[in-house]
Amino acid sequence: MAYSTRLTMVALLATLACGLTGSPTSRGALRAAALTLESATMGPAGQGSGSPLSASQFVGWRFLLTKRTAISQVGGHLGGVSGNLFAAIVSLSGASALPQGAPFTDAEVVATTVFNPSLPTNDFRVALPVVLNAGAYALVFGSGKYNAAGAGLLPNGQQTNVAPTLQASYITWRQILPGRYQWTAGSVNSVRLVVVGSEIAGAADFNFDNQINGADLAIWRANVGGPATGGSASGDADLDGDVDGADFMQWQRTAVAALAPPPVAPVPEPDASALIVAGPLLALRLRRRLR
Repeated sequence: MAYSTRLTMVALLATLACGLTGSPTSRGALRAAALTLESATMGPAGQGSGSPLSASQFVGWRFLLTKRTAISQVGGHLGGVSGNLFAAIVSLSGASALPQGAPFTDAEVVATTVFNPSLPTNDFRVALPVVLNAGAYALVFGSGKYNAAGAGLLPNGQQTNVAPTLQASYITWRQILPGRYQWTAGSVNSVRLVVVGSEIAGAADFNFDNQINGADLAIWRANVGGPATGGSASGDADLDGDVDGADFMQWQRTAVAALAPPPVAPVPEPDASALIVAGPLLALRLRRRLR
């Protein structure tokens, strides 16, 4: 198909789309679920002891995502002793796997941030925006990397694990022999780590706000006909490297499905026995009228 013809078709699709959505957020919204994952319940704030966080000890929690998810924040029950700490989300090869690096490889670290925890301990959140595919991950806190140079602690007093978290779900990077560090599982328990986000509504949720609507269409319109430099965030629903009519069709199928009215319940046909009873009565009335 000639390039000019393809652009004409794309423009036509965009025009048709205007009839499907009155405003970016007014119609055609398909919503997905908000998500908060937590390893343990929240105990009393202001605790003075717990698992240490430093350049020589990281503490993490393994969690699973069943759907593509836009993470917005991470956190937990944590306190600072000095300086700042890092938070990292690490991709794992399975639910019971450990990070492959010492402590990490670049390929398995999908997002990091640095923050200054407060003292005394409390339930805090810090922004860590990242889109994750379904799979196994670990949220890890520590110091000595990513320009974090402080120390902190994760208390566990009066806290209980939240299913499916077990003691084996927690991982620790620590010294096991002089000069030798490695990842271990189950050496801490009942510390509270939290991941906050929302499941992405579908491939056409281009702004990752857990709904598919006119706002996603606006992203497609702004990038149609060009390369998808930002992946799905550019409007590339099928992830083929460009933004075109196929991506619009993916959005349209979802948006139109959200706009469709609920099915009308069928009117039941009259029961045969009712017709047998009603038939003679109707015939009798008809004979009387004819007289």
